[in-house]
Amino acid sequence: MLTIISFVAVLGFLIFIHELGHFLVAKKMDVKVEKFSIGFGPRIFAFTRGETEYMVSAFPLGGYVKMMGEEPGEELKNDPREFGSKSVGQRMAIIIAGPIMNLLFAFMLLPIVYLLGVNMPTYLGKEAKVGWVMKDSPSQDAGLRPGDFIRTIDGSDVDNWEEALTILTSNPDRRLTLGILRDSSYLNIDLVPKSSDGNGGGYTGIVHPMQAKIGDVRAGLPAAKAGLLKGDVVTSINGAPVSHWIEMSNLIQESGKKEVEVGIMRDGRRFTLTLSPVFDEASKRSVIGIAYAEDMQMIKFGLAGAVREGMKRALDLTVLTFGILKKLFTFDLSIKSLGGPIMIAQATGAAAESGISALIGLMAFISLQLGVLNLLPIPVLDGGHVFFLLAEMGLRRPISIKTREIAQQIGFAILISLMLIVSYNDVIRAISF
Repeated sequence: MLTIISFVAVLGFLIFIHELGHFLVAKKMDVKVEKFSIGFGPRIFAFTRGETEYMVSAFPLGGYVKMMGEEPGEELKNDPREFGSKSVGQRMAIIIAGPIMNLLFAFMLLPIVYLLGVNMPTYLGKEAKVGWVMKDSPSQDAGLRPGDFIRTIDGSDVDNWEEALTILTSNPDRRLTLGILRDSSYLNIDLVPKSSDGNGGGYTGIVHPMQAKIGDVRAGLPAAKAGLLKGDVVTSINGAPVSHWIEMSNLIQESGKKEVEVGIMRDGRRFTLTLSPVFDEASKRSVIGIAYAEDMQMIKFGLAGAVREGMKRALDLTVLTFGILKKLFTFDLSIKSLGGPIMIAQATGAAAESGISALIGLMAFISLQLGVLNLLPIPVLDGGHVFFLLAEMGLRRPISIKTREIAQQIGFAILISLMLIVSYNDVIRAISF
């Protein structure tokens, strides 16, 4: 229920912000606004104030501002308050105001996130040291080793894991040159992240350092029965030293159902426990009933620092969004990486449970993407209308109604196709986990 409520609230509010941009600039240009709707389809409730009818409609995945003289086939009455009677520049300002409002809103929200505090995995802010290399992975094929430090990727400096992961996951099936520091020596390694079947992003098999520290113990399973506790650190399995969580997991898998001796560090004291793994039908693995918990840290900034970090993050996300769109259009990124309403709803629900800072951060991210996507020159989107107006400026006459109608139909077909694709991706993700 929280997921549904938070999803509708966040999406509805961001649509309101978008349409408010159109509305305010239309009023500024003295254009008569007949309707202001959040959502499409049958109205849920409505009221009229002044010359405008305000309404909330049944389907929250959109909204609209209906202006007098706006529709291509609508007969103009030479009323100076008609949208079609305004200059190209004025009409363009009204249309572009929606996405600009979303972008400005994102830039306003992100400093608030950093002011409230950002709860993030501790390792993301640390230097990109390779903790483990998965077997038969692109990183193993490339020759990466635990202990390597990633200093550059394609010549760009990498200061921490967050920067490294952003580049690696957004470049599937593309050869990248990693500048590596290994035992005081620098070397270049070519790595090609593999496109992930799950989300279309790049998979490398590189894992950050993960101490084998127990984050949770499942009741009724061997670990709980043997006396393992949350916070215990596994130091060895059958006498073999353990330095990474995956190393520990692999050793348990190799034992099958055979009895294992687990070395434990608890409150500075070392001891061993003996237990026998059981086979888990769901994961098809031998398990002892423990789970990993990522170390998290809350980072807060003062006002000046929050503004600086928030603006930087907003700019980084904007560049990243345009970069991902470029890769999609040039087929350098799988369309499987796209997510739709279900994924947004799941992310919104998770953010709502994590706290106000996470929810505001996600809202800023979605608002920024709404702004950028609406600027694309696809008919029925704001960017498509801007494209028609630019063509009108160049030709010094409006585009014919027939041409616009055909373009609108094509644009609508593109959007429907994208909605079907992202919804399919959402369903596949949902049944895969």
